[in-house]
Parts: sequence; structure tokens; C-alpha cells
Amino acid sequence: MVSEALVTVGYSVLSERLKNIQLPAQHKDIEILIGIQGDSKSHDSTKHLERDDTKLIYLDSLGVTKSRNYLIANSNGKYLFFGDDDIIWIEENTRKVVDYFEANPDVDLIMGRTINDEGNFRKKYPTTKKRLHLFNSGKAGTVEMSIRVSSFRSRDLYFDTEFGAGMDNYLGDEYIFITDAHKKKLKCIYLPINFSIHPMESSGLQFGSQRDKEARIAVLQRVFGKAAPVMKIIFFLKHWKRLK
Repeated sequence: MVSEALVTVGYSVLSERLKNIQLPAQHKDIEILIGIQGDSKSHDSTKHLERDDTKLIYLDSLGVTKSRNYLIANSNGKYLFFGDDDIIWIEENTRKVVDYFEANPDVDLIMGRTINDEGNFRKKYPTTKKRLHLFNSGKAGTVEMSIRVSSFRSRDLYFDTEFGAGMDNYLGDEYIFITDAHKKKLKCIYLPINFSIHPMESSGLQFGSQRDKEARIAVLQRVFGKAAPVMKIIFFLKHWKRLK
């Protein structure tokens, strides 16, 4: 493993999807951590991951947020990027993110963009730098985020394990993560930089089922607390055609 890493690239993955991971190029200041949930006997699917900068950890837990929290707690890098098994990093751009962190020590979280395999944005993004807060970070995806690890550890800030893939409330974990950071006075920003190519749809791109509505209500309650009833009304007025 890399002894003094500047960057940790952390993957949260089910064991049967290990074979899909395409690691970034090897660099002396980057470590790779892969948090694996599921069968620990799938060794045939890990041979392409056997590099001296890469560590595989089989976790005794379910739910993607638990895996991401392990990455936050065990990263050796100053900065952590979150990966899925189906993404390809745009490495010159992730270096730009690291350079921005280094030049701006007051910044704790950077959100960027992902594109699909045809080079198109997977959703609408702002075209200019933005400060993230409760009202503009609801569409954040984990693979669009990088964090200054020490800022989150020092405030005991981790993903809420009641939300995210594998849980009943299967979405909103990224939004909650950012808004929790905002509430604890961390500086979270958006930059118009493409982090990665991410061809697959995520849970956040599905909309309108009863389960989906219940999960979104739970997210609004978690983020806004006593103000949640008002925010629920605003949300349903905004999206009523899609929620019928």
C-alpha cells in the first residue's frame, strides 16, 4: 500500500461486481481502498485488482453507506474520492480537484459532474461554481463528491446508515451527507468539473413509485426537521405531475 497518500480512491462494491472495477492508473501518491460486501470467496474476480497500491477489505455489513463510512474512517489520503464499480475516472480532472483543495484549505467538500459513456451529462448541472447548502444539493451523487478527510473525521461526520442503497430509504444519503456537513459549518462547493464517466442509472434517477415517495419524505424529514411539513408541501407542488 501507499504509505503517504495524498489521495484515496475508495470503492463501495458488492462482491459479485468486483470484476467490473476499472482502476485508475497507478501513482505513488494515490491509494485504492475497496470495501466489499458479500461473499469473500470470489477470489477469481479480484486478480485484476492485485496491485501494491490497492487494498481489498471484506466487510461484515450491508448497505452502501456503511461501506463508505469504512472508507472515510480508514483512508490514508488527505482527500477521498468515492467510486462505484461501473465508473471510469477522468484522471486529469480529478487532479484539478486535488489542486483546488490544496489551494483552498477552507474547502471541505467538492461536488462535480459525471457524464455518460456518450459524453453527455447525466442530469442538469450548474455551469459556474456554487456554494452547496440545503436547497441546492438534493441531486448530488456520491461519485460526484470528494472530501477533505480530516474535516469529516474531526467532526465525526459520516453517512447516515438509515439511508442509501440496500436500505428501505434507498436514496438521499448524499444529500443528507452534504447538508449535515453544511450544518456543521463545513464549506461544501460545486465546481463544473467532470469527475468520471458513469453509464449506469442510479436510484436517484428513478421517480414516482410509492416506495420512492416514502423514501423522499423520510429524507425531507431528516434534513429539515421541524420545517419538514412545509418542505414536503413545496416538494409535492413542484413535482405533482410526476407523483400522481
